[in-house]
Amino acid sequence: MKRLIIPTLLMSSIVTAKNTYHPLKSMLLNPSKSISVNLKGVSNDTYKVKLGDDLASVSSRYNISIKKIKKFNHIKSSKSLIIGSTLKIPDQTIKLEILLANIKNISPLLKEAKEHLGKSYVWGAIGPAKFDCSGFTSFVCRKNGISIPRTSIMQGEVGIKVVRKELKEGDLIFFDTSKEKKGYITHVGIYLGDNNFIHASSANKEVVISSLNQSFYKARFKWGRRVNKLLASK
Repeated sequence: MKRLIIPTLLMSSIVTAKNTYHPLKSMLLNPSKSISVNLKGVSNDTYKVKLGDDLASVSSRYNISIKKIKKFNHIKSSKSLIIGSTLKIPDQTIKLEILLANIKNISPLLKEAKEHLGKSYVWGAIGPAKFDCSGFTSFVCRKNGISIPRTSIMQGEVGIKVVRKELKEGDLIFFDTSKEKKGYITHVGIYLGDNNFIHASSANKEVVISSLNQSFYKARFKWGRRVNKLLASK
């Protein structure tokens, strides 16, 4: 039935749009024509700078280039952002064909992780309404049939150890975020690809997407771990 329903809906959209412009009609009848989608559904947004933020982290959070953020806010250098200042965030547009491809290819684990963006960080919380860093990773893994230990330091011992250049989407990534850099794991997130990862951040007080290129995380990255049902059950 699905094979019949989807084409029917698409054809219906074309018919009803006979006398008006319709992006689906335009794309189907003229494949070379590209259209964009605003991911926010609003014209512009703002972001209040928090402790630990830099242009790379804001760029990753909103999936907008650093160059575009600097231009939109008339920032001439890449110096540290001022805590408490407000950044204007431009429209978040993406080509429709790219959006559809991303939706089709996203793994169930990453899809589950992203569904919790914006939920509160609370130390010791294991979800589903609130998380700490290892509570978040263990919850997301468990929802995908992967059993891992509860704490970040123990999670850092399971699965196959991987260096940064070998990271793949879905890998757990570990950090020593202590001020003194004590040498052991204190934080964990899930790698999304393109140097981005999702995690329950104590600094941001919520589940966010950050960049591994952000100076704070780049300096404190330890290793990644590739876990699956077989490895996690041993």
